[in-house]
Amino acid sequence: MRFPNRISGIKFAGLLTIVVLAFSTFEYTNSDPDKNGSNASSDEKMRTAKPDENITFVTAGSSFSPIITVTGNPEIQWVFGDGSTSDSTSPTVNFGSRKSRENTLVVTPWSAVTKINIGYDGSDGGVTPGSDTIENLKQQDVIAVTGLENVAPYLQVWASSYNPITSLDFNNFTALHTIECFYCTSLNTIRLRNVPSLTRLCLENCNISELDLSEAPSLADLRGASQRSRTYTINWGTTGANLWHICVRDNPQMTTTLPVSQFPLIKDFYVWNGNQSGTLHLTSTNLKKVLSSNNQYTAANFSGCFPAGGRCTVNIYDNDLTSLDISDDPGLFYLNASLNSLNQTTVDGILQILDSYDTNGGYVDLTGNAAPSRTGVAHANNLAARGWKVQS
Repeated sequence: MRFPNRISGIKFAGLLTIVVLAFSTFEYTNSDPDKNGSNASSDEKMRTAKPDENITFVTAGSSFSPIITVTGNPEIQWVFGDGSTSDSTSPTVNFGSRKSRENTLVVTPWSAVTKINIGYDGSDGGVTPGSDTIENLKQQDVIAVTGLENVAPYLQVWASSYNPITSLDFNNFTALHTIECFYCTSLNTIRLRNVPSLTRLCLENCNISELDLSEAPSLADLRGASQRSRTYTINWGTTGANLWHICVRDNPQMTTTLPVSQFPLIKDFYVWNGNQSGTLHLTSTNLKKVLSSNNQYTAANFSGCFPAGGRCTVNIYDNDLTSLDISDDPGLFYLNASLNSLNQTTVDGILQILDSYDTNGGYVDLTGNAAPSRTGVAHANNLAARGWKVQS
């Protein structure tokens, strides 16, 4: 009778042992996969953070003819959306039909790449197209680019004018000095962190709503007119010390007042119809043209900006000016300050100052303000006698 109980006890003990072993095994394997899973997750993060091994150009057209400029004799490998390949710096592939395709580029070493051109014609003050500058090239229907980080420390010139590209990331492109994106009407995002060499930025007729220039200290030439966005904000930071040309005209949606005190070297100041207000006080003695009509400026001070020897222009009509200082400006030869709120004393003063410079062959338009007094008319007559065209 005790024998069965013994068997039962053995079975129970064995079962307990199996359970304990199973639990122990489960506990071990449960912790180990956690550890392995963590490593796998870390590896995955590393793979995610690692730059793409190639640059991919997503195109929507029936052909693709990019141009890259390299130094030395690097290995170049293009793989196009139809499976064909090339090792040329200026390949051409005809797909036969319009369709979204991925075209990849690998250059070994990446440090050989200095220029990438997928569209350029020299518009808006760009360098004359040529083999030693940026070659003339029609737009390539590129809608997206990834993997550009491979050339971030090396690329000097990027040109993608007229392409339907939507986003560009140039963060940490430390050698990049020229960006040409003229008439990229779909371009709504461009990132420009840590671009210490950037001197020319052309974004005219794009769709930018926020432009951060705070980490582009060398910027000298900004073309940012006619954005198609609903709002347009520019973060300047302290950038501006090297700026000679700024054109942000025809942006009535702009929410930024230009920090003109940061532009000591400015030559061309083009901001008409730019939603600017308050006092416009420029101090650069390099000024050639100020085109700032159709804003809400209430005062303008150009004293000392136009030294003798120049033939400079100020177009500041259709504002709300009650004050306009053009003292010490013998180089001012064209002044249109019509359609403002200048009183008679101010109008007389402007005519008197221009007369005092004893220059010939200029132009001044003060219509749409108060009429000059007899004194003002006398100065206007003196100017006319020296070949000035005077409208008041």
